[in-house]
Amino acid sequence: MKRQAYLAAVNRTKYLLENYPSSTGVEEALVIQISAYDLLGLDDLKNDTMRILQKNYPDSPMLGKGAPSDERIWWKFWESLY
Repeated sequence: MKRQAYLAAVNRTKYLLENYPSSTGVEEALVIQISAYDLLGLDDLKNDTMRILQKNYPDSPMLGKGAPSDERIWWKFWESLY
């Protein structure tokens, strides 16, 4: 994501979701997919992935509960780490 290789990020998260469905990184992979689809302008895929995240992780902090209310986009949380 930092290198703006959004398609590569989507492919990596798809691999994780298909091969390691019970991994602890599934929630984060979905969030990365949402962000990548948004930046690629693929709104249908972004909305579908958002629906999957909401269905499987209804109490996720990634869904805006406790997210900063400023101008930053909430699912780009890792940008604040750099």
